[in-house]
Amino acid sequence: MWVDRDGRHAAVDPGWVGDFDTPALSPDGSRLAVALRGDADRDLWVKQLDTGPLSRLTFHEGSDDRPWWTADGRSVLFVSERGDTRGLARDLYRRRADGVGQAEPVLVLPEAIMQGQFSPDGQWLVYRTGVRDDLDIHARRLRGDTGTVALVAEPDINELSPALSPDGKWLAYVSDESGRWELYVRPFPNVDDGRWQVSTAGGSEPVWAHSGRELFYKNASDELMSSEVQTSPTFMVGQHLILFSAADYDSYAYHPQYDVTTDDQRFVMLKNVSSEGELVLVLNWFEELKARVGR
Repeated sequence: MWVDRDGRHAAVDPGWVGDFDTPALSPDGSRLAVALRGDADRDLWVKQLDTGPLSRLTFHEGSDDRPWWTADGRSVLFVSERGDTRGLARDLYRRRADGVGQAEPVLVLPEAIMQGQFSPDGQWLVYRTGVRDDLDIHARRLRGDTGTVALVAEPDINELSPALSPDGKWLAYVSDESGRWELYVRPFPNVDDGRWQVSTAGGSEPVWAHSGRELFYKNASDELMSSEVQTSPTFMVGQHLILFSAADYDSYAYHPQYDVTTDDQRFVMLKNVSSEGELVLVLNWFEELKARVGR
């Protein structure tokens, strides 16, 4: 669904239905990458907006999901279970968005990688490891010294949902250090130079505005929030605004389930509860099933 800042919504494409997950808009806003469940597993698809074709991007046993576009819009980075011989293994892969060539591994580790993105300048890979506990955020340079840098990896604290600002100078993330999920920001890559709490009533699923002057997130009441931020000469949090209730749209504390358009005026969201006989989309049930059986 397209949802504006006042909560008014409209279908992206009235004829487009399915069991969707983790939508991600291309940098120019012309395409949407989504995970779509087939008979058993998820694969990635790319749709030309609004009413253009839907093209399948990945073809593999095991789930491919959590897409993230490269800054030039040519490729999609994603989390994949392919080659899983370790039990719930997740690695990072990349494939050209036009489907040319094969998916190529970007980062394979002994532990599960659950989210990843490249920095806007293409110099860093930022990623989150851990499945349910011991969730940490790391980075690697893509040239020169490619050793792992622990960005936010405090013992007995979970950190997740890393999101780099449009200029690549700030890292937003979610932590449970206070006893509940809240949204924080640190300088990037020098994360020890400062730390600011953004949310005040719970915070998850951070997404930066393209202007770099707002952070969107969901509070503990499942409302979509906008917090004004200032990044120069130093970081400062301004006014907090409740945009609309997101209770009728899919949420997932560990990863954003929405994205924002290039003008920062609309959001693409997944409607998970409907009325008047409309299709009900059941999302993230496979992740919940794994948790229930202890995987």
